[in-house]
Amino acid sequence: MPIAERDYWNDNRYRPKSKKAPKWSWSVIVFILLALFASGLPMKIYNEITIQQEQEIRSYLQEREQYFSSSDQSFKQLMTKLNASNGNLSSLTLDINETDMMLTQNYQKLINLDPPHDFKELHNKTIELYVIKQAAVDYLVSSANANTYHSEILSTYIEESNRKMSELRPLMIEGLQKADLRYRIEQDGTLTYWVKDHYSRSLE
Repeated sequence: MPIAERDYWNDNRYRPKSKKAPKWSWSVIVFILLALFASGLPMKIYNEITIQQEQEIRSYLQEREQYFSSSDQSFKQLMTKLNASNGNLSSLTLDINETDMMLTQNYQKLINLDPPHDFKELHNKTIELYVIKQAAVDYLVSSANANTYHSEILSTYIEESNRKMSELRPLMIEGLQKADLRYRIEQDGTLTYWVKDHYSRSLE
């Protein structure tokens, strides 16, 4: 007697039955979610993450400003003395070497910083400015040793340095906007920004 073939795939008797999740399990999940939101835990976690990110931004900007300001001040002082000496480098050897050392040290510190994502363009442009200033000082060092100083060559470095400097402020503002940090442009042109150190507090 022939054995009848059976279609096991289409026969519901042989197909695995899907199990529905008990209705009470969904109720428990909804209750837990409502309890979490009622406790404010998700918002607290979000605030903590935001505070940490803003603190990292403030730390970076403060360190950058420290290295940038000291180098910029040293460079400007050297240029002022150079103009007063009418290009006589022999009397400025010590100042040139000090500025050279200052730029080199601060440049190394700057490139070792890890900028927040929203301030990477500012960071890279600051490094470019450092390179130009370092090139200007290197030229003064070599010119002092070989007595081959030409003011027009230094002027090209100064012009490029000023151009790079003018690009930093817009990038700073752009970074603050991307990071969603509150800031204000003061009457003297300086920037004041605020970061959170607690849920309802902010620091400049």
